[in-house]
Amino acid sequence: MNDMLLQISQLDFCIQDVTLFLDTHPCDKEAKKYYEEGMKHLQQAKKNYSKKGGALTNRDGINIDSYINEPFPWVKGESVCGYMKNACNTQ
Repeated sequence: MNDMLLQISQLDFCIQDVTLFLDTHPCDKEAKKYYEEGMKHLQQAKKNYSKKGGALTNRDGINIDSYINEPFPWVKGESVCGYMKNACNTQ
């Protein structure tokens, strides 16, 4: 699953980069083609990730239990329900 997240992150960066380029070069047909092709790959990668039970955001309504229970990417080891709540409880 980490490989899939890396691919999504890389594709997302490429889309953001070409979008910034298109802001200043709106008539560049090659850049538009690159954007459209990149978006196809990004949407497919996100769809594949969701099918495997991964959740990319808490706003898409897909796999919310996975989103809540998965550890943050920088947390190593097993996921525990309520991890964030327990880790940040200051009372």
